[in-house]
Amino acid sequence: MQKIFNIIPFVFFLLCASLIASFSNAEEESIPLGDAVAAKEQSYAKGVKLEEFVLNGVTLKQDRSREVQDDFKNPAVRKCKPFCVQPETMEGAATVKMEDFQKMAPDINSGKILIVDMRTPEWFLKETIPGSINLPYTDLSGSITKANVKIKKLEDKPIIAFCNGWWCGQSPTGIKALISLGYKGKIYWFRGGNQDWSDAGLPFVKP
Repeated sequence: MQKIFNIIPFVFFLLCASLIASFSNAEEESIPLGDAVAAKEQSYAKGVKLEEFVLNGVTLKQDRSREVQDDFKNPAVRKCKPFCVQPETMEGAATVKMEDFQKMAPDINSGKILIVDMRTPEWFLKETIPGSINLPYTDLSGSITKANVKIKKLEDKPIIAFCNGWWCGQSPTGIKALISLGYKGKIYWFRGGNQDWSDAGLPFVKP
């Protein structure tokens, strides 16, 4: 009996330590990205200068005075998790920026390269990059049979995959799923996504 009483304080200590760790992890996950992180990540898009060009029939001209969607007004307040800064590169995909859309526009406009919005439909239906098609990451990371049916519409073409931006994990998840499913087309990752597009003053369209 005495041994049991001796063990109780130790068990109590372990329970307290576990609770403290849980609270600590929860607190860490609720920390906003912050102004310094947002400023660093937004500096490129807010400073980039692009010549006017046409993308999928839409003339793109920078105008940073245009109204910004609430979702992209202040990424500094987004909390990690789930909105964490994504890595600069991803294995199996080539990272692209906005200048690359200019360079690739002829192939995009001719249908040789597809722009793929990997966000869930409710995000896609708000506004998206001109001419993009919606292939939600959730459709690729679930049933393999369903995923294979969905990716058939990509026809193994080169794709530019994106989501909400450098703080969004949807397109990285979708790209990893595509790679695991053996997608044969070249995959480009627009890491900056809609956040960079907005910060650069480029227009979105309703799908």
